[in-house]
Amino acid sequence: MTPRRRRLTRVRSGLAWSAPLCAALIPVGALTATPRSVDYAIPAEPVSSAVIDFAVQSNVSIGSAQHCSGRSTPLVGRFTVEAGLARLLASTSCDFKVVAPGAFQLFERPRPVPAIALRGPKPAPTAPASPPPDPRSELIVTAAKRRTVIDELPAAVSAISARALRLSGARDATDITGGFAGVATTNLGPGRDKILLRGLSDGVFTGRTQSTVGIYLDDTPVTYNAPDPDLRLTDVESVEITRGPQGSLFGGGSMSGVYHIVSRKPVLGQFGGSIMAGGSLTDAGAPSSEAEGVVNIPLLSDRAAVRVTAYTEQDGGFINDVLLNQSNVDGARRSGGRLSFRARLGAGWTLTAGAATQAIHSNDTQYVTASLGNFHRANQIREASSNQFDEGYVTLEREGGFGDFKSTTSVVSRHLSSTTDASTALPLFGTSVAKVGAFEEPISAKTLVEDATLSSPHAGRLQWLVGAFGSMTFETTDSYVYAGPGAKTGGELLYRENRTDHLGDAAIYGEASYRLSDRLTITAGLRESISTVETRSMVTAPLSRRHRRFARYESFSRLSPKFAIDYELTNNTRLYALVSQGWRAGGYNTGGLIGTGFASNPNAKGPHRRFGVDQIVNYEIGVKSRLFDDRLRLTSSLFYDDWTNIQTDQFMSSGLSYTANAGDGRNYGLETELAFRPTDNLTFEANALLDQPELTRPRPGFAFGAHTGLPGVPDASAGVRATYQWTIGANLTATASVEAQYIGRSNVTFNPSLAPTMGGYVMDRINTQLIGKGWRLGVDILNPTGERGDTFAYGNPFNFRKIAESTPQRPRTVRMTLSLDF
Repeated sequence: MTPRRRRLTRVRSGLAWSAPLCAALIPVGALTATPRSVDYAIPAEPVSSAVIDFAVQSNVSIGSAQHCSGRSTPLVGRFTVEAGLARLLASTSCDFKVVAPGAFQLFERPRPVPAIALRGPKPAPTAPASPPPDPRSELIVTAAKRRTVIDELPAAVSAISARALRLSGARDATDITGGFAGVATTNLGPGRDKILLRGLSDGVFTGRTQSTVGIYLDDTPVTYNAPDPDLRLTDVESVEITRGPQGSLFGGGSMSGVYHIVSRKPVLGQFGGSIMAGGSLTDAGAPSSEAEGVVNIPLLSDRAAVRVTAYTEQDGGFINDVLLNQSNVDGARRSGGRLSFRARLGAGWTLTAGAATQAIHSNDTQYVTASLGNFHRANQIREASSNQFDEGYVTLEREGGFGDFKSTTSVVSRHLSSTTDASTALPLFGTSVAKVGAFEEPISAKTLVEDATLSSPHAGRLQWLVGAFGSMTFETTDSYVYAGPGAKTGGELLYRENRTDHLGDAAIYGEASYRLSDRLTITAGLRESISTVETRSMVTAPLSRRHRRFARYESFSRLSPKFAIDYELTNNTRLYALVSQGWRAGGYNTGGLIGTGFASNPNAKGPHRRFGVDQIVNYEIGVKSRLFDDRLRLTSSLFYDDWTNIQTDQFMSSGLSYTANAGDGRNYGLETELAFRPTDNLTFEANALLDQPELTRPRPGFAFGAHTGLPGVPDASAGVRATYQWTIGANLTATASVEAQYIGRSNVTFNPSLAPTMGGYVMDRINTQLIGKGWRLGVDILNPTGERGDTFAYGNPFNFRKIAESTPQRPRTVRMTLSLDF
């Protein structure tokens, strides 16, 4: 066991070192009289965990940590060891004393004895100070696959902390998009949406293309080509969003960025938890309800703990179907939870294992028929859908003198199903009799993932990380078209495709940063990846007794480089320049009516059997600044993205999907986020994206012209939020916030002359909370102005360009929640 490991063991056990032994084990440099400064990156966390992180990063010994309680103050930046420890412990019950060079002992601060008043009235209790706003500049993020201060990353990274999530009442990705520049989602329905970053959209439809945004739960990628699983943000430490290609660290599927949910881990040596219940009322809609609970249970003293999270919610519908004569058809239920276990194994090793599950069941879709007025449509069947997500993982970590090792092995299972009214398309499938038709598409995907990294110690001019990644995915898809009463049940089978895909990915990667001076740092990264695709398909048409088989295998390989320069202009302002790259593997189209062939000539019109690799190269310069004693925080970046051979999911005239390479495109623009705190009680936040996404050179044969906008992303979007906090009495705090998000206009496909436009609306929200000692009462008003903008001009692929469809905002909704901490 190295001296550093011994010191860390003593900190964890809470036993103080004797002065001679400490002096014998600390580095020689620590015995000098010159104060030693360290670059710290420690978030607010339970004091026991914070002291461990401090000891490791400082390379010192700290004893008697078991006497301390509370949460530490975030420690970010360069401090002397003693100044850093004083700042870290400022909000806890402990102070410290030096027992030897490089050795500290913690002790509980004496509690002040209240003076006894001999005469006069008893003085009124002093009201606690209003909780300070959440400083994003002090957030610690893992966007670079290691814990780093957010302001020190040479990239456009945003994050929202657990405290900010709780204050905002956010439940999922849709609720937080207004707080970040250039973050958008489609609005097809719960568990069916796509996340879009920085205006880099390959289309609003979901098909065979790999997602442009890497969606991660902790260290696990949770989707390949499926939609966002729409995980509820219960018991989450933070949500991190990195914009721009992240191919050097995250590989394919991160071409426009990464959406990363960081869950809370078990806390050793501490019992606690919370429960929450709430309900909502929607104008002219059905009521909604929700509940969640969290408990953290220590095991084996302070060496292990387990954490359990569970939640359920029922969203009432607000869409009415006039043909089915049913109201509020689009209700949905989401339920799930997580179980995690964490243990210290000794010798610096830590084991974390757990599982997560979530099920979304939607009774119907949420689009409307434009000609029928607000919140009405005319379908012949219910378009139900489901999205089942399951994950299990094991993470093994060790902090050592040479570096930090981390390995995560995970298994992800996704089961999706959807039903679509295909009545208008039945003649294309061989039946001439007007009937009710349905398209069913159950999809099952199982993925095994391994990601291992070794990174350098926190101190030193050179910081490095190397890693290896591997994944295997097995996906099956069954597509059916039925006609007749009850559609699938008792109906007539008109079309079926059974398809299997075996997808493999392997990569080695690395990244290194070197501080050339106290202000200038350069970073370089590289990832070499190989992806394999094996596809088998059988299409049958029972009416004509015909079938079509397909089997093909192909591999794709690419290098993804990255280079960045970061310059600390002043102590409060940093400038950076970045070049990064991302790519996606190609694949095959197999669906479609028998007799409808696939084009073999690359310049021919129509669906092609094969779609090829696409690639983005990103050029970016940015600034990150904290001014006026950290009351004003600004991050801004100018970017230019060159996108070659864009993959996009489209629909044939039959309503069945295929994937095409649309051609080359680009996007350039400016994205900005700022937060201003004029007083300790008032905070203003704003963000904006101004860009020009465009298809500049269509592929020959692609049916759309040049210089058309990329689908689903506007040229302008912006968000604002104002929050005020004040105290009421001795133990009561109130908060009120108002936020609004503007979404500009965009087209639903590449062709502006044929596709409907959408957007040009405002999403607004009012949030108030009353916070007492161990409880919190919240009241939200969603869409208080009753805005009815078209959030998504698409609903049914079989009606596309035949019937005008749109997706309205949820009507005005009042939500109330009550949570208790224990």
